[in-house]
Amino acid sequence: MSSDALGQELLIQLETALHRLVESFWEEPYRFFTESDAVAALQSWVARRPGLAQVVKTADEFETSLLHREYPTFFRFNKTEPTEHLSPPARRGHYDLALLDPAYVQQHEAETVANRNIEDRGDLSCPPLLAVVEFKLFASGLNPSQIDDVRGALGKLRLALQSPDTDAAYVCAFQRDVSGRQDLWEHRWPDMEATLMEYADIRTVVAVWWPGQGRDLFVHYSGSWITTGE
Repeated sequence: MSSDALGQELLIQLETALHRLVESFWEEPYRFFTESDAVAALQSWVARRPGLAQVVKTADEFETSLLHREYPTFFRFNKTEPTEHLSPPARRGHYDLALLDPAYVQQHEAETVANRNIEDRGDLSCPPLLAVVEFKLFASGLNPSQIDDVRGALGKLRLALQSPDTDAAYVCAFQRDVSGRQDLWEHRWPDMEATLMEYADIRTVVAVWWPGQGRDLFVHYSGSWITTGE
C-alpha cells in the first residue's frame, strides 16, 4: 500500500471512529461531562481499528502510537484571535488530538516526533500530521460565546492547514441543550452555520441532544469528509 493510500485509509478509520463517537453521545449524553471525556470515549472506537491503534518505531527505535492528545502546534499564534502565524513572544498551542503520519515517525528520532522543542521540527516538507481534531462540548443553549469558541478552534485549524502541519482538520462540537428555548436555537443556529461555511476547509460535525424535550436529535456535517455519518 502506498503512503498516500495508507494515509487515506487512516483518515477513513478516524472519520468512522468520530461518527461512532457522535452516536455514543446521543445514546449516553451524560458520559460526556467535558471535552476530555469525549476524547477519552473516542479511544474505545480507535482500539477497534488496527491502523489507528498500531505502534510505530521512530528512527532511533522507540515505539509510539500514532494518536496523541495535546500535541503541540509547529507554529506560534494568538490564541484569542488565531488569524496568522506569529513570531516570539507569541506561544504555541496544542491540538486536542493529533494523528501522526507514520512516515514522519519512522524518519525522525523520538524527541523530534514528540515536538517539545519548536526549533527541532525535523523535515516538514510534507505535513507531519495526517489529521488534527478539536473537540467542543457545550452544556447549555447555543449562545454567541459558544459560536466564538468554535470560531477560535476553526481559526487555529486553518493555520495548521496553511503551515502546513496536517492534511486534514476536524472540529467535533457536542451540545446538551437543556434550556428548553427552541426559539433561541432557531435564532442562533444560522450564525453557527455561517461560521462553519466560512471555514469550509475544516471538516466539522455538530451534534445536539435536547433532554426531555421531545425533539429529534440534530447533526450537521460540513467540509469535505471522506465518509458519511450514516
